[in-house]
Amino acid sequence: MPLDALLGREWLVTNSLGGYACSTVPCLNSRKYHGLLVAAMAPPVRRMVLLSRLEETVHRDGWPFPLATNEYPGTVSPEGYRMLRAFSHEPFPRWAYQGEGWTLEKSLHMVRGRNTVQLTYTLLGGDKPIDLELRPLLALRGIHELTYQWQAPLSVEQVARPRGRGQCHRVPATGRTPEVFFAHDGAFESQPAWYFNTIYRREQERGYPGLEDLWMPGPVRYTLTPGASVHFACSTDPIDPAALFAHDAEAASRSPVTYSIAGRDDTFAELARAADQFVVTVPQAADSHPSSDHRSGPTVSVISLYPWAAPSTRLALIAFPGLFLVTGRHAEGRAFLASLAALCDGGLLPSEFPEDGSSPLYQGADVSLWFVYAAHQYLRHTGDEDRNARRTYESQIEGEEWSCPRHGASRGETSPSAPGLGRTGRRSVRAAG
Repeated sequence: MPLDALLGREWLVTNSLGGYACSTVPCLNSRKYHGLLVAAMAPPVRRMVLLSRLEETVHRDGWPFPLATNEYPGTVSPEGYRMLRAFSHEPFPRWAYQGEGWTLEKSLHMVRGRNTVQLTYTLLGGDKPIDLELRPLLALRGIHELTYQWQAPLSVEQVARPRGRGQCHRVPATGRTPEVFFAHDGAFESQPAWYFNTIYRREQERGYPGLEDLWMPGPVRYTLTPGASVHFACSTDPIDPAALFAHDAEAASRSPVTYSIAGRDDTFAELARAADQFVVTVPQAADSHPSSDHRSGPTVSVISLYPWAAPSTRLALIAFPGLFLVTGRHAEGRAFLASLAALCDGGLLPSEFPEDGSSPLYQGADVSLWFVYAAHQYLRHTGDEDRNARRTYESQIEGEEWSCPRHGASRGETSPSAPGLGRTGRRSVRAAG
């Protein structure tokens, strides 16, 4: 398949925290938002591109066979997409590369509930071992930013060697980059270097800067025998490679939706898995009380548009029935509505949770009405499953008197201009859109 056609197809895997892995089929990052580990540093926001990509090369009989595909000014190099024979995104991304006398499968998993990505390489066919070299390329910046070489003290150090196989390495934090860990079951050689002028063609097409420098701590080398697998992982937290690589990566990345859709047809199951990518479960501190702290945000959130949009309450409420009700995720839907209700301020609900982690924005007069719609759909769909929830929503609606928008005057909302209609009195608060 031609390169342009491959670049027109993108894949996405999420980790239920707002973090994700996303790229094109040949793993050529065409957007600055693409990366193999984009971590939500303050879930579900403050997302950072940590591991941008891996430069992968197979060595057999003294000959190199590059698997990676990258774009630089005036050229695409290397051209690993020519070795790509198959790709599948279900139930997780998998690639098959083939050369003369060997077939290598790559798979990617995001560990659910953690900012951790794991890649596994398996030699499926061949009559002799091959050598595999991985060069991790790190961006270490926010999703809306770009990295350029600077005289920063970036370095790499080995974490105390764990028991069993594998090694873990740490890239210490600097004044402008976060701490990052990577682990493997190969041999690492420290050779820090910068890779200059990676092009993000979609950004340039949209009129934005699309040139970036990436930092590489050093290569990781493996020897694979037929049927054997090797691993590489990257995370915001220390990694125990023996435990991580021995665990079933597919099970660790599996959504609970997998079990609630048993007995449904394949099309429904695929749609439910796709919907699950947008649902975020936000960890709450032990002493956090969302009902009393309007800044704490919901325990369950929705990322309405990957890979760049901050959580939009309006879009989440519009999609509420499909995300939470038909998929059987009633408890999560109830938690989402209850925590949003706790954020109500003068009759208005937050319209957006900014990417920088600052206080919610109240800029949509219609968001409260979408909440009423979603709460009604929840109660209608679940019946009397939870009478306490019904009383909670009813008392919240009555307490805030959402049917009378004058209580939102402090946020710019005024009394109805006609029966059943409302208008806003301040430009920062939109009626819809």
